[in-house]
Amino acid sequence: GALTAQGSNRGRRGRCGFSAVDLAAGMHSARFRLVAQQVFSRPPALVTQRLRRRCQAANGLSWSEARFDGATVTLPDAIELTSFAAQLDDVMASVRNANRKGVWMRVPLSQGGVLPLAAAHGFRFHHAVGESAMLLAWLPEDEPCPVPDFATHVVGVGGMCINERHEVLVVQERRAATTTSQGSWKLPGGLVDLAEELDVAVEREVLEETGVRSCFKSLLALRHQHGAAFGRDDAYCVCLLSPLSAEIRACEREIAAAAWLPLPEYYEGTKATSARQGVEENFNAFVARNVIAAAEAGNLDGAAIGLAAREMPAPKGYLPGVTGLTNRETYRLYSGFH
Repeated sequence: GALTAQGSNRGRRGRCGFSAVDLAAGMHSARFRLVAQQVFSRPPALVTQRLRRRCQAANGLSWSEARFDGATVTLPDAIELTSFAAQLDDVMASVRNANRKGVWMRVPLSQGGVLPLAAAHGFRFHHAVGESAMLLAWLPEDEPCPVPDFATHVVGVGGMCINERHEVLVVQERRAATTTSQGSWKLPGGLVDLAEELDVAVEREVLEETGVRSCFKSLLALRHQHGAAFGRDDAYCVCLLSPLSAEIRACEREIAAAAWLPLPEYYEGTKATSARQGVEENFNAFVARNVIAAAEAGNLDGAAIGLAAREMPAPKGYLPGVTGLTNRETYRLYSGFH
């Protein structure tokens, strides 16, 4: 019964992908005899599984188990769009029969023609990187999808680099993010690259924008906002730095001006920007006010204010995509504890 074509239509395919014509033409072939011998020597459940794998192998479209009762559908190198819909029907039926929940499918740009067909099975974009997009279909209708969004945050750093005279290194951007901050003095900084440490990132950004080499001392404050670039959340970290050089060589492409300003002068500028923004005290003014207080108390030291960086041994047993584990031997901990 497993090899019997369903229905009476001459070319209609059965569960395993064989039609009545296939059976009639091939029943005396070596391949047919081998399949029949293997099929009828196994229990029905194994027969179905075996035939499903054979159909998938013939189609070139297959799936494998993924974590959390998921599945990963793998596209072949070459796809015929005329037959892809039927192939995906078979694979998704097999996935559902196996009680899998979240189904992943990576689609390269060169095979973008499959996207409408995948969408018909409930696939939606989860993320895209480089030349491929990762699709996700959540199958249970009575269970909300627990898969987190991809890249929920944009992470940025600002370097508060203060010399022995209590002057802070500041820049004016050629094109500020908002009109209220255009022309204002601000801390040099930018976005953290993927797999880059915060302390490394802030030292790099300060060097790129001002030409000043610096050394990370502590993490002073973190601002968390929503609805930032690309609709993502924004985490902006202000770090205390000590300069290792003094000469300014500003990046002409991005920076209109750079200077060493006395802390009180910088603070007054942040208050003026706050007023233009319609707030009593913005984030930069808050940080500047507290840093000035620490300097006046003689506590302008990375060990005295902020969170110091500590190298920690990473847990063993790394698994890709698991929160709390890392693909490196160590990780950075920022803490005020010792």
